[in-house]
Amino acid sequence: MVSKRQKDIVLSLMKAKEPVSAEWMAKELGVSDRTIRNEIKELQSQGSSLGIIIESVRGKGYLLNIKDYEMFEKEYNYNANEAIDENKLDFSEQENRVLYILKRFLLEKEPIKIETLEEELFVSKPKVQNDLKIVREILESYQLKLVTRPHYGTQVEGDEYMKRLCLSNYILSRNSNLIIESNSFHFLDEKLFEKIKEIIIKKVNEYKIEISDIALENLATHITIGCKRIEEGFVIENLEHDLTGKYPFEKIVANEIVKEVEAFTGFKFPKSEINYIIVHLLGTKLIHKNTLKEFSQFDELGSIMHCMLERLKTDLNWDFYEDEEFIQGLTLHIRPAMNRLRYNMNIRNPLLNEIKMKYPSAFEGAAIASRCIEEYLEIEVGEHEIAYIALHIGVALERMKTRQKMPKRVIVVCASGVGSARLLYYRLQNVFNDEIDIVASTNYYQLKEYDLSSIDFIISTIPIKEDLDVPVQVVNTFLGEEDIEKIREGISPVKKNEEQSYLDDSRVFIHKNFEDKESVIRFLCEELCRQRLVSKEYVNSVLEREELAPTSFGNLVAIPHPLSPVTEETFWTICTLKKPIEWTDKHMVQFICLLNIRKVPNKDDLESMYKRLIALIENSATVKKILKSESAEEIIRILTVTN
Repeated sequence: MVSKRQKDIVLSLMKAKEPVSAEWMAKELGVSDRTIRNEIKELQSQGSSLGIIIESVRGKGYLLNIKDYEMFEKEYNYNANEAIDENKLDFSEQENRVLYILKRFLLEKEPIKIETLEEELFVSKPKVQNDLKIVREILESYQLKLVTRPHYGTQVEGDEYMKRLCLSNYILSRNSNLIIESNSFHFLDEKLFEKIKEIIIKKVNEYKIEISDIALENLATHITIGCKRIEEGFVIENLEHDLTGKYPFEKIVANEIVKEVEAFTGFKFPKSEINYIIVHLLGTKLIHKNTLKEFSQFDELGSIMHCMLERLKTDLNWDFYEDEEFIQGLTLHIRPAMNRLRYNMNIRNPLLNEIKMKYPSAFEGAAIASRCIEEYLEIEVGEHEIAYIALHIGVALERMKTRQKMPKRVIVVCASGVGSARLLYYRLQNVFNDEIDIVASTNYYQLKEYDLSSIDFIISTIPIKEDLDVPVQVVNTFLGEEDIEKIREGISPVKKNEEQSYLDDSRVFIHKNFEDKESVIRFLCEELCRQRLVSKEYVNSVLEREELAPTSFGNLVAIPHPLSPVTEETFWTICTLKKPIEWTDKHMVQFICLLNIRKVPNKDDLESMYKRLIALIENSATVKKILKSESAEEIIRILTVTN
């Protein structure tokens, strides 16, 4: 049995291209070096049964070598919740105890005594009481509470609908694609689950409905949970929201699904349970294919889409008003997303971390756009929903880039006659294809007759002394490799050492002592305020953005920033800490780069900025150098050279 910590160690080794030291992993996981070394010894002893070899490289650390991918995949499933199988769980880890206790309370009809939990978990009373604090916090997030009655015990009280959501989110084990794993079927009836999926697929095809695999799994899971709870006498009394007369299409589909489930199980679904299914149908993209373009411009979706388009244009200078594909796709996504938020249905995005790392500017745009939903519903959107919005924005940005890649307008100047001019013309066309549009081919003396106002640059076989206000690239008539490289640089110039302009030693702080992320953020914002670069309110915008979705990206790095660009110029504020702090959800951070982006940025500002920072984040060797640096100048040199 591999513990969660051991899985985290293997994940840390998987991400690295070179050996990783015990000290580095200890910082990332918030434990001691000794603990890491002990865990690695244990992993090394189990290596053959896990499909891996962990090599010790003297003076450098540890290197992972996967020998059997099938065996490895079976054993390691990083995105899944730990399966709640009391016969296999390691109760020395608090996380496992918390999930076990949560399961016991949610599934048990009668009160449970703390003494019973002590016996089942083989731990002391203080440990159980400590675990119960975390269980209470989890339950409170679902408006549920633990109530203790002297001499009887403790049980969960609250809405049955919320109990089911909590069960689904915490008790079921899912793989990296969010599909329910077989080890969860000690809790659910697998045959019933498969039958319900079959019924849903039948209805989806019958009504020509669009539904994703994840939405299908989710819907089948909730209906299966509903069956189990009805069987055990736990029925939803009433939903907080009145569905009378609303959602006629979803109501038809829900009734037809229920009719077939009732025939298969023999259970009787009351109206409140049918409403429960309607709510889950509302959380999927359940819509006729032929109605995708028929959304009303005057309902809530129209105003939210307008708000999003306006925010993206105002804050980031991204104009998607004419992008019908983006508007249609995002509108189709927002309707069920809003229903999920209204009915407290958490959604997991299996691609969350990849989206944050690979499409950070799109994620940033999504965080800004999501405020429109948040303000309308007065409900926090959450980073999983933000990541789905980011996918739509990412696609729209790619389309925008494609449209903007207009060929450069070029005039070719050749002094050695028509024959060589045509040779150069065809050679340029062949090499650069759609990248350049050769407007004319002319002699040097005739060049002054041309209107150069719409010309991007001139390619000439002879030097041109006059200042024409248009870049001139002198090349050989036969266009060698060096000439081609020079022209390519003219088409898309490479910005070098742009980081130098982002960095200043007055905004680099070394080996600071802070206990939490808010203290770091407040310190950095106060320093910028003292330098008269930002206002006193700036810190509130940075903290507000952090609330939307954490900005820790792994590798001990966090990139906090304000909700919207507000500074006069774009610059970075750097801070390293003496020791790592927990940024969020056990993500440890020791290097912080506060990102400050100028008001109304250039369309590409955010993209190029993030490319540089992500290159840094993914390079643990660079982060190590920065953390060891003893001066601001040294850190600036590392950042400038690295990128």
